[in-house]
Amino acid sequence: MRFERLNIEHFRNFSGAQLEMAPQVNIICGPNGSGKTSFLEAVYCLGFGRSFRTHQIRQLVKDEQDAFTLFAQLQSDSDEPETHKIGYRRFRNGDTQIKVDGDKAAKFASLARLVPVQLITPESVELITGGPKLRRQFMDWGLFHVEQSFHSAWSGYVRLLKQRNSLLRQGQYEKQGGAYWDEQLAASGELVAAFRQSYVEGLNALLNEYCHRFLPQYDFKFKLNHGWLREEHSLQQALQQRLEQDKKQLFTGVGPHKAEWQIKADGVDARERLSRGQLKLLVSALRLVQGRDYQSHRGQACVFLVDDLPAELDEFNQRELCNALIDSGSQVFITAIDEKKITPHFSDTDNRLFHVEHGTI
Repeated sequence: MRFERLNIEHFRNFSGAQLEMAPQVNIICGPNGSGKTSFLEAVYCLGFGRSFRTHQIRQLVKDEQDAFTLFAQLQSDSDEPETHKIGYRRFRNGDTQIKVDGDKAAKFASLARLVPVQLITPESVELITGGPKLRRQFMDWGLFHVEQSFHSAWSGYVRLLKQRNSLLRQGQYEKQGGAYWDEQLAASGELVAAFRQSYVEGLNALLNEYCHRFLPQYDFKFKLNHGWLREEHSLQQALQQRLEQDKKQLFTGVGPHKAEWQIKADGVDARERLSRGQLKLLVSALRLVQGRDYQSHRGQACVFLVDDLPAELDEFNQRELCNALIDSGSQVFITAIDEKKITPHFSDTDNRLFHVEHGTI
């Protein structure tokens, strides 16, 4: 899916902007604080319903306004292109209005499925350096988009997990049929784990290909730990073995909500082995692989948002990343302070240059 038009109203420091986008590469340049990242943030909101910079909705709404509004016209990559018009309005009080092709949508998922966004920023290295929750979210984003049954399976697991944790906190596990809830939770959790295992196995070959392209000096290994020793016993057995400890700690300590995806370089945790710039390249490889997997399943390309691409990368690696983005066939939005550092990498590619200054594009 590609953006043909994007309208931004009362978002951050933008009063209003109506933009025609290039189908391949869009370069957004301007000084620090001009609004370049806010531009990417607006596109990201259409794919996720939230910002990648803050959890405070009121910070996204321009001063003295009640809401921001984002509107986009999209076109599919299929042989017979489809056009979709989407709108997203978010109020300071948290209320939301969503429209897809003129119809109101009750849930954001209907919008998210049309706007598959991959984000690469200087802070994206947290996917590697941060806690396991971020890596679980990475896997689950991919599954949400390529496996229709996953969303309901994960939602069911979360609902059952909350029920079990509530029984543990209230000391009502035996009285309220805890064994029954364990059986239901285990069945749901096994399904989630199977989905994740299949997804990660599908990524592994591609990961090695991209990692060798960006970081050929390292041998990378990717291992999924499911949140319990799945190779040795079932989740239901794991829940029973840990039951007494869960009663003391008042929460469920095993299951897919505790899963971890380990990434090692030359046998050492990538967080300890790689430099900041190398971590950025590794994250870029992960995002590109996920985008390629999405395209193979859905026949559509992701939209890539790259904030401050030159940061922490020398000219050689900048060129390698830009070439990989071009090869992906995706629509790309890239920000940079100095256009001269970016535009040469896309001289043979259809591109459009936008200048941002004081909230004006």
